[in-house]
Amino acid sequence: MPKEKKPLKIAVIGCGINGISCAISLAERGHTIHIYEKKTAFSETSAKSSKLLHGGLRYLENGQFKLVKESLKERSNWVKKLPNMTKIQRFYLPVYKGRSRNKFILYAGVKLYEILAGSYSLGKSKMHSKRETLEANPYLKPEGLTGSVSYVDVQMDDYQIAEWLKNQALNKGVILKENHEVLSFSKNGSLKTSSSSSENYDFVINATGPWAKELLNKNNINSKFDMSLVRGSHLIINLKIQCPLVLQSEKDGRIIFMLPLENLCLVGTTEHKHLIKDPIVCTKIERDYLLNIINSYVDVHLTSKDIVDEYAGVRPLVFNSKTRDISKISRDSAIELNESLINIFGGKWTSGLSLGHKVSNMIDRNSG
Repeated sequence: MPKEKKPLKIAVIGCGINGISCAISLAERGHTIHIYEKKTAFSETSAKSSKLLHGGLRYLENGQFKLVKESLKERSNWVKKLPNMTKIQRFYLPVYKGRSRNKFILYAGVKLYEILAGSYSLGKSKMHSKRETLEANPYLKPEGLTGSVSYVDVQMDDYQIAEWLKNQALNKGVILKENHEVLSFSKNGSLKTSSSSSENYDFVINATGPWAKELLNKNNINSKFDMSLVRGSHLIINLKIQCPLVLQSEKDGRIIFMLPLENLCLVGTTEHKHLIKDPIVCTKIERDYLLNIINSYVDVHLTSKDIVDEYAGVRPLVFNSKTRDISKISRDSAIELNESLINIFGGKWTSGLSLGHKVSNMIDRNSG
């Protein structure tokens, strides 16, 4: 019989989706887990998303088929696990004469998205006439509209899911230390916070998202990975919509989402290069950018007075090529083992639980 491994003492720095997923997976394997969070759980990047569990339709353009396929499987797992906190929705891509991509090319894209989901598909992709499109989306401008294509994806209640994850972790014995800033750590497992002397762990997991590289630099630890930081801003608009929309900017070709949110709608996201010391706020440029795209599609003119709220978050994108176009950098994650230190770079909500299992497997393979 294989020798049973002893429980380990493991520290996780950062309590967003990646950090808590690692903690839950490791606690399920019998390890002692401490999570250190500088502020409160899920208060930064994980709370500033587009509220979607998705494969990433636009990643297909960059040929990231493996990432999309894996994410679509994880999307299905979330829906099965938390049906009351997720909502399967039909997303429409309206097509306008002379300003949109060809309807058949778009349909081929959404059909590929459905095919990649395989047995984890949540619904068929479709092509719609102008009449069908306006019945589902009566607020769209009818002039020049030729129809639409649609596909199925998932909106989530990220606040409820975050609370569920936190309770899962606590129920499995994870010790969550909020408002505990980690001042220093090393590759040998030592860690010091703002409110305690140095503690020693079998492994330390750096799951601090956009701040992962900065923490490594502060502690003079090298990494083979680098990151590009991207600020994504969202608006909450005083406009009631029935179905989610995927809109393409005429200016730069990017797509944004309009998502129903009770009697309002959520609009986002932007992609602006971000420096770690920059304030994480929605700028006027981003606000105008989103409003201009919306106004080119909807039959009412929206201004800043229609904005009920706004928020911004920073996403870390892992460098894995020479590209300088942030829209083409892979949204995949990277996990790096450096002695007793594990660094997580990148990642997203949809694949968070899967990433947690990958980290657990890495620790199992590399522990005595």
